[in-house]
Amino acid sequence: IDVLELDDALNQLACIAPRQARGVELRFFAGLSEADIAEQLGVSRRTVQSDWRLARARLRRALSSGDTHTRPP
Repeated sequence: IDVLELDDALNQLACIAPRQARGVELRFFAGLSEADIAEQLGVSRRTVQSDWRLARARLRRALSSGDTHTRPP
């Protein structure tokens, strides 16, 4: 995965679903468990699981379509 494309995709996700983007950051970059993320975000573990599924789908779609170029060339 191109790191810049991933960053762009995360930034796009943060615009439309900030909690999902924060959950991805906490899980992917900080390595927190679902329970820890739920505590940090003040939501249930089930919400974290749902957010994770939706965020992964959105990120996968953005990365596979190449629709992540928010930065100038």
